[in-house]
Order: sequence, then structure tokens, then C-alpha cells
Amino acid sequence: MANIRIAIAAALMLCVLIPVSAAQAGNLQCKHTLAQYTEALKILETEAAQARAKADENPLYIADVGYYNSVLRDARQCVKTLTPLTTAAR
Repeated sequence: MANIRIAIAAALMLCVLIPVSAAQAGNLQCKHTLAQYTEALKILETEAAQARAKADENPLYIADVGYYNSVLRDARQCVKTLTPLTTAAR
């Protein structure tokens, strides 16, 4: 029963976050170095996993999961933006 409530809450949260994230995609500002974003991703992924585990036990932590997911998404986008494009020499 708790899993159903968590799934419903997560689905509702995603419906709310999708339009906001699409609108903010153009406003993404990557103010740090690639190395800083890479290190932050490692830490954020650990924190997000802990938040997911807590949300499974207590639905009050579902908001934390949404927060970490949005921060991870932005950090990953900055890593993609800052990663130098290399092509194979032919």
C-alpha cells in the first residue's frame, strides 16, 4: 500500500516538474569547471540514492528525491555542455 502511495506521489511530482524543467532548460548556467561538476555528480548520486531509500520508508522524503533528481539533471547537462567535443581523425 505504501509503495502505491509513493508511486502516485512520484507521478504527480513528475507531472509538476516537467513543464518547469522544460522552461528552465534554456536558462541553465554552468558557472563551475568540468572537474567540479564531475565531483559534484558523484556526491549527488550518493545523496539521491539515500533520499530514495528514505522515501521508500517515509513518503515525506519524496520531495528530497525530486530535488536531487533536478539538481542531478542540471549537473549532467552542464557536464555535457562543458565536455570538449572530440572527433576521430581520418
